Amino acid sequence: MHRLQRRDFLYGMSASLGTVALNALLQAEEKSTPQPAHLKLEKPLEPRDPHIKARAKACIFLFMEGGPSHLDTFDPKPALEKLHLKEFLREDNQVSAMASGKRYYIKSPFKHKQAGESGISLCEHFSHLSDVADDLCVYHGLQAESINHPTACYHMNTGNRFGGDPAIGSWMTYGLGTENQNLPAFIVLPEVAYPQGGSANWSNGFLPAYFQGTALRSQGSPILDLNPPAHVTRETQRKNLDLLSQLNQADMQRHPHEQVLAARMESYELAFRMQAQVPDIINLDQETRQTQEMYGLGQPETDSFGRRCLLARKLVEEGVRFVQIY
Repeated sequence: MHRLQRRDFLYGMSASLGTVALNALLQAEEKSTPQPAHLKLEKPLEPRDPHIKARAKACIFLFMEGGPSHLDTFDPKPALEKLHLKEFLREDNQVSAMASGKRYYIKSPFKHKQAGESGISLCEHFSHLSDVADDLCVYHGLQAESINHPTACYHMNTGNRFGGDPAIGSWMTYGLGTENQNLPAFIVLPEVAYPQGGSANWSNGFLPAYFQGTALRSQGSPILDLNPPAHVTRETQRKNLDLLSQLNQADMQRHPHEQVLAARMESYELAFRMQAQVPDIINLDQETRQTQEMYGLGQPETDSFGRRCLLARKLVEEGVRFVQIY
C-alpha cells in the first residue's frame, strides 16, 4: 500500500470538503473585516512601500517555455555520466500518459565551466553570460511535481499545478501597487501563441480583478484600437466615459460586492489614460541603432524575442511593476 505523505495529503485537500469549509470561513471573515484601503475602487493600484526596503522597484520575468534543460545550462549532474542510457525507474506511480513506457537517463551533450569569482557552473556555450556571472543568482532549490506542460506552467507561475491561484505578478502588484497609473501594473508579452495553459498563467485568481495580467499582442500593434477614430475628440471620449461611469456607479450601488464591474470601470479609465503614453513606449524605432543591434533587432533568430525584451525594459522604465516575457 502506497503511503501518503503529509505534504501530499494537505495539497490534495485543495479540491476536497476541507476547502469548502475554509472558503466559508474566509467569506465570513471578509464580511466582518474592513476592506484594505488599496482594494477600494478609488486607488486599487497606488504604489505602496514594502515591509523591508528594497533596491529593486520592478521585475522582468523571462519565462523560457520550451527552452533548454537546466541540466544543459546551469545545473550539471555529474552522476549522469555513469547512468547514461540506463533505464529510469520512477519512485512513485505517476498517473499520466507521459509517464508510461520506458525512460532512460541521458547525460548532457555539453560541458560546463566555472565562471566568475563565485564559480557558478555555466554551459560552455554561454560565452557572453560568463562575463556577468558575478551579477547572477542561480537558485537550485526548485522542484516540479508535474511532468505535463500546462500544469508545470501553472505551478511555476501560481504555485498551484492545477491553476486558479494568483500569478506571481498579481501578488507583486497586490502588495506593491505600481508607479505609473497610466499603464497596467502587470504586463505579459507572449510569443506568437499563448503559452501552455493560456491566460490562467497570469490570472488574478482569488484576488480582485484589478491585479490580473494584461497581455499585449505579439504581432502588429501590441494594443488594438489604441487610437480613437479621427472624428472622435479626446473631449468627446472623456464625456462618454463620464456618462458610462455614472451608469456603472448606479449599478454598483445595487451590487456593492461586484468586483468585476469595478475592475471593468477602472480598465476603461486606464485605456483612456494609456492613449497618451503608450504610443511612444511601443515605438521601438525611436531607439538608437546601437540599442536595436544589442537586442538583436533585424536578425531573424533574435528579432522577435529581442523586441519583447526591449519593450519590457521600456515598460519598467516607465513605472510598470511586473513584466513577464514568454
